[in-house]
Amino acid sequence: MKFEQQDQIKTFLSQSIHEFFYLCGKAWQAMMQLPLPHLLLACLGIALFIAILPMALSLFITFMLLKLLVLVVAMAVRKNRNQPRQLP
Repeated sequence: MKFEQQDQIKTFLSQSIHEFFYLCGKAWQAMMQLPLPHLLLACLGIALFIAILPMALSLFITFMLLKLLVLVVAMAVRKNRNQPRQLP
């Protein structure tokens, strides 16, 4: 049973590598057929996508954490509002 799983994993990885190289070859052929101005625009678009995606994701996470913090503080204030205050 263990050897069958290893064979399946090996087959899956070899097929994945084969498909990856096939797609890389297709992408290379498509890039070679593009004129230089279009290739430049494609490269700029990919660069912008790579630069903006992590920034947008980090901003999203930051604002979600800020929202969670405000929610926790608001719930704590509401919970403590009904309790009488004790002077020290």
